Amino acid sequence: MASDDRYFSDPAAVPPGETAPASGAADRPGADGGRSGRRKGLISALAAAGVFAVLLIGYLIDLGVTRGEIERGTEIAGVDVGGLTPEQARKKLDEQLGSRFAAPVAMTVHGTAVTVSPAEAGLTADLDAAVAAAGTSSASPIARLTSFFRSEQIPLATAVDRSALTQWLSSVATSTDIAAVEGSVSKKGTKIAVVAPVTGLHLEVDAAATAVAVAWADGGPDAVTELALPVTEQPVRASAAGVAAAKQKAGTMLSAPVAVDAAGTDAKLSVAQIAAAMSIKPDAEDGFSVTVDVARLRVPVTDAVEATQTEPKDAVIALVDGKPQLTEAITGRKVDWPASERALTAVLAQKDGRTWQIAYTTSDPDFTTARAKALGIKEVIGEFTTGNFVWASGQNIKTAAAKINGVVVQPGGTFSLNDATKPRDAAHGYIESGIIQNGKADKALGGGVSQLSTTLYNAAFFAGMRDVEHKAHSYYISRYPEGREATIFDDVIDMVWANDYPTGVLVQTIWTENDITVRLWGTKQVEVESQTGERYNFTNPPQTTVPYGQSCNPSDGSSGFSVDVTRIIRDLAGKEIKRETKTTVYNGQYQVICEPAPAPPPTTAPPATTPPATAPPATKPPAQTQPPGQTPPPVTKVPGPSLPAPPPQN
Repeated sequence: MASDDRYFSDPAAVPPGETAPASGAADRPGADGGRSGRRKGLISALAAAGVFAVLLIGYLIDLGVTRGEIERGTEIAGVDVGGLTPEQARKKLDEQLGSRFAAPVAMTVHGTAVTVSPAEAGLTADLDAAVAAAGTSSASPIARLTSFFRSEQIPLATAVDRSALTQWLSSVATSTDIAAVEGSVSKKGTKIAVVAPVTGLHLEVDAAATAVAVAWADGGPDAVTELALPVTEQPVRASAAGVAAAKQKAGTMLSAPVAVDAAGTDAKLSVAQIAAAMSIKPDAEDGFSVTVDVARLRVPVTDAVEATQTEPKDAVIALVDGKPQLTEAITGRKVDWPASERALTAVLAQKDGRTWQIAYTTSDPDFTTARAKALGIKEVIGEFTTGNFVWASGQNIKTAAAKINGVVVQPGGTFSLNDATKPRDAAHGYIESGIIQNGKADKALGGGVSQLSTTLYNAAFFAGMRDVEHKAHSYYISRYPEGREATIFDDVIDMVWANDYPTGVLVQTIWTENDITVRLWGTKQVEVESQTGERYNFTNPPQTTVPYGQSCNPSDGSSGFSVDVTRIIRDLAGKEIKRETKTTVYNGQYQVICEPAPAPPPTTAPPATTPPATAPPATKPPAQTQPPGQTPPPVTKVPGPSLPAPPPQN
C-alpha cells in the first residue's frame, strides 16, 4: 500500500534516498508495461461507484423519509409547512391562520371606523385547498436534491361570496356615508348665523367589493385592513375657510357702534343701523361677500354732519366801542363724502378705534386773518372835525357818514366818496338841504354832504394820503378851513384820495347833532404840518338881479380871493420828505339885487266929494339870513364882473 500512495500524491515529489528517474522516462508508454495507467482507471471507477452508491443510498433514505410529506421549503400564507404531512400542515395552518382569518377585521371608511366579521362579509379561508395545492414531495431525484435549496410560497386559498360582501358594504355605506351640507352665513337682526359646510362622502359599493375581494385573496385580513376603500366626494360651494372668514368679517362689523367725529358732533351709528345696511352674499369663489351700503349708512347722520360745513368768511376789521377790532377769518369746509365713505369702510373692518373721522375739503377766504393783521390798523393816523350845520344837512351828513364808517382802504388803494355814498336820493335816506346852484344858494336832495367831504379830506390830508381829486367850493364858507375843503355833487364833482403806504386805512365817522368827526386808523407813517398863507387877489362880488315877482333874498355878497395851503410831510424821525402847495381861488359870493316893483301909472284926481284913495304900504324885501356861526367877510359894494355859472355844489 505504501508503494501505491504515491499515485494520490504530487508526481513531482521524490521519496528520500531515491534518485528521480530521467526526465520523461516514467511517462513513456510502456515504460512500466502499462501498469500505472490501469491503476488510475481502476481507482477512478471505484471512486465514482462509491459516490453514486452514497447518493443512491441518500436518495433512497430521503425518499423513504419524506414520502407523503409536503415538500421541504414550502410556505402557505407565510406558514412553513415543508416536511409536514397534509394532515399536520392542515392542523398547523388552522392553529396559526384559522383564528386570524376568522377574527373581525377593522377598517376605516371615509373617517369612520367599522369592524366586520369575515364570515358575515362572505370572506372565508380554505385551508384544505391550500394544503392540497401544496401537494406532497416528488420522487424525482432532481426534486429531492433541489428541495434542500429552494422555498415556495403558496397563497392561502380564499373564497369570496360577492353577494354577501356587497350586502355588507351597502350597509356600511348607509351608516357611514356623509350627506353634503352647503355652508351659509346670514344675519338675524344684529346677530350672525352660520351653517358649517360639509363635503358629502359616498362609498362606491361595487368598486369597494372588488377591492376587498382582491385584497382578501392576496393578503387576507392584513391586506383588507390596510385597504383604502373607494369613496366619491360630493363637493359644496363654500369652504369652511370661506364661511369662517365671512363670519369673522360680519362679526367685526357688528362688534360695536361707530362714533362719528365731525367737528365735534356727537352723532353715532348704532349696531342695528349697521346691520340694516349690511349685505352677505355668496361670492364668485368659495366664500361670501360681506358689504355695507355706506351711502345708506350715512343717511341717519347726514344732517348732523353737513351742519358742520362752513362757508369761508373774510376777516373783518370793525369798529367796536370806538376802536378797530379784528374778527378772524373762517376757513370754509365742505364734507368730502367719497373720502368719508372710504374711511367708514375701514372703521367697520376693525373692532378697536371705531370712530369715523369725517373728511372735509377746505377753502380759504379772500381776506385772511394774516392779511387783516398785515394791514396794521392799530392807531389814529388822521382826524378832523367840522360843525355848525343846519338840521337837514346834518341828516344827510349822518346818512352818508354811516355808509363810509368802517370802510377799509387797502395799501395802494383809493377811496372815492361818490362811489361810497351814491345814490344820494330819497330811496336811500337823503332829504333836501342847501346846495350852491349856479353860484347861488339853492336846495337839493343830499344837500350838506360836502361838509362830510371836507371833514374826510382834512383827515386824509393830515394822515399823509395822496390827493387824487378834490374841488373847493366856488366861494368860501367860513365854517371850513380856507384852502382845505372839498365839495361834492353827484357824478360831477368827487373827492378821491389814495393810500400809498404799505399798511391799510380804516375810516371811522362819529356824528352828533352838532358836528361830524372823521378818524383814520392805520399805522402812522408820517407827520404832517399845514401852513395857510395870507389871502390875496381879492375880487369884487359878482352881481345878479332877480326880476320883480320872483322869490328873492337880497344879499350884499362877499369878495373873492386866492389862498395857498402848503402841506409839509416828514418821516417819524422829523426829516422832511416833501412839500406840496395848492392854490385855491374863491369867487366872491353873489350880491343879490331884488328888482323893485314898477312905478304905478298916473291917475286923475276924483271930484272933491270923493275921498282920496289910500296908497298901499311899501313892501321891503326880506333880509338875508346868515347860517349860524358864520361871519360874512367884508364886502365892497361895487358891481363885479359877470362870471360863468359854476357846477352845482352840495
